[in-house]
Amino acid sequence: MGWIWHLCLMNMKRRKIRTFLTVLGVMIGVISVVALMSVGLGVKKEMIDSVVDSGSVNQIKVYSETGGKHKDRMITDKTIETFSKFSNVSGCYSVYEVPVTMKYGEYEYYGNLVGVPGDELSTWKLINGENVIKDSDGKGFAAGSSVGKLFFNPNTYTSFEKKEKKGIGSLTGRRFDTVFGWGDENAKTVKLKLTGVLADGSADIASDDDSDNTEGEVYTSTYSEKSQTIYCDMDYLKSLLKRVSVDGKLEGQPVDGNGNSYREFIYTAAIVTVDDTNNVDAIVKKFQDMGYQTENAKEYLDTIQKYLKMIQLLLGGIGTIALVVAVIGISNTMTTSVFDRVNEIGILKVLGCDIDELRLLFLAEAAIIGAAGGVLGVGCSYGVKVIIDKCAVSMFHLAKGTNISYIPWWLALAGMMGSVVLGVAAGYFPARWATKLRPIDAVTRR
Repeated sequence: MGWIWHLCLMNMKRRKIRTFLTVLGVMIGVISVVALMSVGLGVKKEMIDSVVDSGSVNQIKVYSETGGKHKDRMITDKTIETFSKFSNVSGCYSVYEVPVTMKYGEYEYYGNLVGVPGDELSTWKLINGENVIKDSDGKGFAAGSSVGKLFFNPNTYTSFEKKEKKGIGSLTGRRFDTVFGWGDENAKTVKLKLTGVLADGSADIASDDDSDNTEGEVYTSTYSEKSQTIYCDMDYLKSLLKRVSVDGKLEGQPVDGNGNSYREFIYTAAIVTVDDTNNVDAIVKKFQDMGYQTENAKEYLDTIQKYLKMIQLLLGGIGTIALVVAVIGISNTMTTSVFDRVNEIGILKVLGCDIDELRLLFLAEAAIIGAAGGVLGVGCSYGVKVIIDKCAVSMFHLAKGTNISYIPWWLALAGMMGSVVLGVAAGYFPARWATKLRPIDAVTRR
């Protein structure tokens, strides 16, 4: 058996250029497959991890009827209490969304101010500021880490974060002129204080040092609902709405058929937390059967996983083309090797070399070429991964440490083993032809 490996290595050594080019082709093919597959896997992993880390997979947003026609579908404090008692529900709290216009200097923000119960807000962590949403005066709000991109100059349409090179956290402690509702020129203006920036699970702080100086901080994050929203204490929001109300009617509250407000406060939605991801679909169906509209990240997650599988197949297919070309290169190299070594094959047969051993000689040579290309290709793929990650972070302004390319152990192993198997497959027919040569023809052929 040892003589087989010796002849394989000697033959590859005699034809260095041909061997090198064949191994290079296999290496490029493996890099193509592994690198492209790793991008699909990395994007999928980042998207799934961001959704899972936010905790929204187990959360269902149940929307209230706000048209004033179906009181039984309106979400009140009693409704929240009822939802909390459902089986497999581990928590439930109300949210109230009010459209606001905020101004700070030359920058404006058009969006929703979301009220959340203080007990719930007190559990949310902040990147900077006190770990409480409202300040000692009860006049504060917290912003998501990407809100700085939503404040813009209406004349130049340049965002605060882009022009100032700072995140919204640099304005912590400042007060913003706020108007509830859109388009009402006579609406009262109140000043709201930014108390901190939410740690929404995907934020990244880019600063020159690790000090608490927020002036140089820039926050970037992947998309999440928290990262693009501003929040305040529910009781404080209600008090603000009463202060700016006209004729006692609060902004966003539905009215009955006579145009009168309901006695109970009607919330925009309820956030229901399910104890296990496997129970989410059943709870969603239960709310839908009750006539409520729901929104859940698990539905979004299932959808993106389906489309990402299609993308992975496409990327894998493109990479496979390069690998197939490399396999053809191995087959060509082995066929040429058989032609060049016809006399050698004849001598081996005359000396009594077994057909199986002769076949193994050429298959082993093809396997060595495939293995060399596979190992080098997988090794280079890790270098390509680093380049892809750095380029993606720079080009798409992603958070530092984001891995767009992900190479799991099984992909690396499949790349190496696959190249060996394909190499052997490519060398099979040349090896088979070599075994069928008659000794007399092989020895006399020139």
